[in-house]
Amino acid sequence: MLTGAHPPMAPGPSLEFMQDLWVRQIFCTTGHALLVYDYLLTLEDELCYIWNRPWTVVKVMFLINRYGNLLVQTFIRLEEAGLLSHNSRVFCQCFTLFTSCSMGLSAESIHIIVLMRTWAIWGTHKRVAHIIMWSYISYILVLMGTAMYGAVTDHFEFMHLDVTHICIATTPSYIWLICCGGFILDTVLFALTMRCLRIYSREFRSLYPCDLLHILARDAIIFFIVSMSTNAISTVSWTVYANSPKCFIAKAFAIPLVSVAGQRLVLNLRGAERRAYATRDLSREVDRQLEAFAAADCPCRDDVDHLESGPK
Repeated sequence: MLTGAHPPMAPGPSLEFMQDLWVRQIFCTTGHALLVYDYLLTLEDELCYIWNRPWTVVKVMFLINRYGNLLVQTFIRLEEAGLLSHNSRVFCQCFTLFTSCSMGLSAESIHIIVLMRTWAIWGTHKRVAHIIMWSYISYILVLMGTAMYGAVTDHFEFMHLDVTHICIATTPSYIWLICCGGFILDTVLFALTMRCLRIYSREFRSLYPCDLLHILARDAIIFFIVSMSTNAISTVSWTVYANSPKCFIAKAFAIPLVSVAGQRLVLNLRGAERRAYATRDLSREVDRQLEAFAAADCPCRDDVDHLESGPK
């Protein structure tokens, strides 16, 4: 028997693992670049339509999402470059919790903006407010239940930290439930928005400027497609690639993508608001809806019956 033999070394990462890590870093770089590029493109609109307006819920949510995402994704890029972990599992645990919380904050700030936009388009009607409220409460209950279960049962394991110097954690098998809630909520909001816009285009064609309806419908469709796509990307990355570096794509790519789409909703509507007020034949109804979105504090009114019955 040999004496002084060294214990067997742990196997290093496989070629497939390193290829998956390379794909992960490409998506991380793309997500961060998309945020920075869109920020530079829309900075002038932000100064004009956001900073020059009173402080409202929409303005706060927009700024939290915009600058919070920029900071978090920059932090993620530094970690993905191997500059922060220093083989520390404690740091990686904190990093995983921090990115999970920031992902939730980013998603919910966008959801609140879309909720208020849908409510404003419907003329701040009570019945629609109830539908939106209960849909969002159901979604939040799923989100909180998943988070609480994970806090009790999860024990993070980080793969090949000593070799990659990157926090690569596995994904719990139940995390895809969050995406199910997102699918349902986004579908409900999209259906409500398009139904109302269809009523406007059919019954009030002579009152509403075509460009305003076009902007509202276009942005609703684009956001719905992006939201469904990012939910699908997140579901795949959290299920098919649960034990692969690719599971991080949901945080590093899907969240920046949906954030850019949500920020464009606000900027485009604020730009439409400025053009709309310069249009002489714009109806008071559109003015009221745009004010509801901008101020976010208008009282609810029962006016859907008026919309569905058409102009008198």
